[in-house]
Amino acid sequence: MAKKQCFSMPTPPRRCELGSNPVKLCHEISRLTGARVRGANIEGVMSQHGARLVLSALAMSDGASQREIVEMTHLRPPTVSVILRKMQDEEIVELFKNPEDKRELRARLTQKGREIDRNGLEKIRQTDALALEGLSEDERATLMTLLGKIRENLLSEQKNEEEE
Repeated sequence: MAKKQCFSMPTPPRRCELGSNPVKLCHEISRLTGARVRGANIEGVMSQHGARLVLSALAMSDGASQREIVEMTHLRPPTVSVILRKMQDEEIVELFKNPEDKRELRARLTQKGREIDRNGLEKIRQTDALALEGLSEDERATLMTLLGKIRENLLSEQKNEEEE
């Protein structure tokens, strides 16, 4: 009987020059939670991050055009087109022409696509519950406030760089 191989998530080397800091810790937490959510035996096109973004966009705006999906996900148009075709091949989405503008292609989730989305949301909820276990409501509120400030600082700097 062949021994089942287990692969663990790669861990970056511990650099003493960087020390321990909140942003580094946030990144590590992000990698751990992402790996846990992706570990839900996702196969095919749904193993790609971009496909999960497209699925999420369609869950929020079923029947969206490719252009709308590009705007929601910030993926490139050719990337969205390829992902949608693969999702169609795997019966996750249904592609159809806009009845008012036959040149425009739209997408909607199939029953299978909606089930994949529900399962993904449940895995995220379970991961959130695990991650926040043992924190009081006040600690959770403080954490969200602090993380929100960090996010705003980074977004502000990104916006300033784009304007230059």
